[in-house]
Amino acid sequence: MVKKKVIKKDNKKVKANKQKINLVLKNLILFGILFLTSFLLYTISSDELLINLFSLLAIVFGFVVGAFLIILLIFFFMRLIRK
Repeated sequence: MVKKKVIKKDNKKVKANKQKINLVLKNLILFGILFLTSFLLYTISSDELLINLFSLLAIVFGFVVGAFLIILLIFFFMRLIRK
């Protein structure tokens, strides 16, 4: 006897609810503050080690801020299209 395999497809749609948007917005603000702080310390510091450290931190936090900004824009467009 041959058993038939049933493959279930998950057709769940991703919803951009207020809780997800608030979480992304909070993280965007947090990493934005960290980016500005590290950039400010990069411009103020005079030691070469600190300059390298704060410039690396500013680059990393800048990329994270960019990623959260893209996610936030996607959520806003999802809400606009849904309405």
